[in-house]
Amino acid sequence: TAWMTFTGFAQIQGSAGQEGTKPFTATVAIREGYDSNPLTAPYTPNVNSNPPGKEPQSSTYTSIQPSLGYNYIGLQADAALRYDFSGTYYPSLNQEYDIQYAQTFVGRYTYAIDPRTSFTLANNFLYTEQPLVAQFVQAGLAPVFNTSTINNLATAQADYRVTDRLSMITRWNNTLIYLGGNSANGNYMNNGAFQQFRLDFTPETVGTFSFDYQLYDYDNDNAYRDNQQVSFSIGADHTFLPELFFSGRIGIQLNDNYGLADSSDIINAGGMGSGEQEIGATPFASISSTWNYEQNSFLSAGFSMQVQQSNLATQSDSEAYTLNLNWDHQFTEKFSVIQSFFINLAQFTPELSQDQTTALFVSQGQSLAQAAAQYKGSGTQTTVTYQCKFAYQFLPYLSAEFGWSYTSYGSYFDLNNANSGSYTRNQVFLGVRGTY
Repeated sequence: TAWMTFTGFAQIQGSAGQEGTKPFTATVAIREGYDSNPLTAPYTPNVNSNPPGKEPQSSTYTSIQPSLGYNYIGLQADAALRYDFSGTYYPSLNQEYDIQYAQTFVGRYTYAIDPRTSFTLANNFLYTEQPLVAQFVQAGLAPVFNTSTINNLATAQADYRVTDRLSMITRWNNTLIYLGGNSANGNYMNNGAFQQFRLDFTPETVGTFSFDYQLYDYDNDNAYRDNQQVSFSIGADHTFLPELFFSGRIGIQLNDNYGLADSSDIINAGGMGSGEQEIGATPFASISSTWNYEQNSFLSAGFSMQVQQSNLATQSDSEAYTLNLNWDHQFTEKFSVIQSFFINLAQFTPELSQDQTTALFVSQGQSLAQAAAQYKGSGTQTTVTYQCKFAYQFLPYLSAEFGWSYTSYGSYFDLNNANSGSYTRNQVFLGVRGTY
């Protein structure tokens, strides 16, 4: 979707860019902490599963997080590279998951042909075992522990100014999602094209018209989840003050879950697979604002209403409402705080009847009882995260950090809910960070 495309691209730019003028940057953080639920287990035993679920196991942990970055700024070309590594040891787990890793490699290259035209190539590769909750939920992944999650986002973008008042953005994006273990039914590739026209009404106000097409291709065993989305939106970017910025978009998304229509050999004749599906139309809206009220201090907020991919094998997508809040404040030159709040509410409506769902999974080799249990009816998933980190820089290159994060994930459906992996999690840490 258009909002997700903007989110993913902004993630690449923010991750690769380095502050300051030094071409090379290096940081390392060492932390000692406590995690109430490192394996994101349900907060009550899941008695309907075999074997039964377990109460969450907590653990202290030790982590090391080095990062290396490179920045090049030339007359016509800019380049940025960054590699992040995170290794965490949980001594209380005492099993194969007691050591967990995450790696991120980000690159961006921009070339300006002339003052009016530039091209940008970017790539963001992520391997993680712990969920990155906000990113996972909006990509259609359950925000739970997984032995291996690979997410690669590549973009190619052209920015060009046609006249003094009219400019355009053209972008192609490719996302590859690979999940190990029992979550492999969420593997997919996403290709998309985005076009935006920007008209300068005044120096402070820019009007936009955007077209976004996204194609989601799931692996062979889940081809019935293939779907495509087209969205059209209009909006505006407005600068009220040099420190206060607002952006808004409103439009419509058209969703075609064509994978089900192509599964006539799975769904009985006369069912959803017997002919073309009706294309769904869903309102789309997003607003955001940023207030830079002091140097190195800002407050930002954003809200969106859109269709996002589903993390259920029986659904292609869901209607989602997302709220983001971020607050960075520098109390003194040495003491600062970073806070973020994220909430995502996803609503699911069955795309198949109970009989069609049973027939689908029986055809994939499940028993009649197992297939019947796949049908969940209508439901909601709610994800909430809050993160807070205080930092005190007692030397130019060394600072102390204290932080806390909270995550709550609730998944509730009409039938066969069985707690659906709902959990809560608290993490606290104390550490030091060195910076070059």
